Amino acid sequence: MAKSFFYDIWERKKLGDVAKITPGGTPSKNISNYWYPKEIPWLSSGEINKEIIFSTDDMISKEGFNNSSAKWIKQDSVLIALAGQGKTRGKVAINRIPLTTNQSIAGIEPSNEVYYKFLYHQLTKDYLKLRLVSSGDGSRGGLNKKLLNDYAVNLSSIDEQHKLGILLSRIDNTLQLHERKCEELTLIKKALLQKLFPKKEEVRPEVRYKNFSDAWEQRKLGEV
Repeated sequence: MAKSFFYDIWERKKLGDVAKITPGGTPSKNISNYWYPKEIPWLSSGEINKEIIFSTDDMISKEGFNNSSAKWIKQDSVLIALAGQGKTRGKVAINRIPLTTNQSIAGIEPSNEVYYKFLYHQLTKDYLKLRLVSSGDGSRGGLNKKLLNDYAVNLSSIDEQHKLGILLSRIDNTLQLHERKCEELTLIKKALLQKLFPKKEEVRPEVRYKNFSDAWEQRKLGEV
């Protein structure tokens, strides 16, 4: 029977003790055979903002993989941006496919002690802290394998991690649905604004409520 309550004390451990951290690499852009044919998913830094990775914008060839420091990151790992302009550095994502990354991203492959969704949400919460760790002032510098290995994370029992990780992921899914709905409504409103107000040099809008047919008047704002 599953536990309903959790009373165990959480443990504080170095990330490197409970996960394998693997920075990526980029094949030479000057050698076309490293990029064609497109065979292996390869993630660039900007794509970390997708948060959940089901596909990559680019791919490399097997030859490119064999002749670079790119490495496979297993599915259901946590990806973290080591560098990047603006707000990218310190951002995390989950990869739902095996993939490789550029050198500005590291894959964090959790051990059996850590549930990947739990780790993802903890590192998301620690975003500002990670940025400070990476530079000292939060504005310049970058994360690296050593800094991540030494970074302390708080771990509950694996059962509690599963419950927390799944709960927070469900909330994320709900938020994403609402965001998509908001985007759709924004587009609808934009289209309606074009149809419910007269176009330039016209006195009637394209779409009107029933029983309204009078021409609109143009007045100076100061008069009304």
